[in-house]
Amino acid sequence: MNEDEFRKLAIEKGYGGVEFREVGPGPEEEMHAHEHSVLSLVLSGKFTMTTDKGTKVFITGDLCENPAGTMHQEKTGPEGGSFLFAKKFR
Repeated sequence: MNEDEFRKLAIEKGYGGVEFREVGPGPEEEMHAHEHSVLSLVLSGKFTMTTDKGTKVFITGDLCENPAGTMHQEKTGPEGGSFLFAKKFR
């Protein structure tokens, strides 16, 4: 999926504006939740997401969608990475 396709999908699913984020390697975050849903597209790198349903690794080209209120923990791979994301408020 490319950036234009992601933007179209985000709009179709009712998400707001798309933002870009680049992150370096880092330690695991604490478990947390957001008041908004998040749709993300991995542009580079590797991200590990842990929820109450288990752990999944996302690599370049993968989509990740977390509904509002989902407890989760994120970890970036050793090379860091970048992604696009959009938020949808309840």
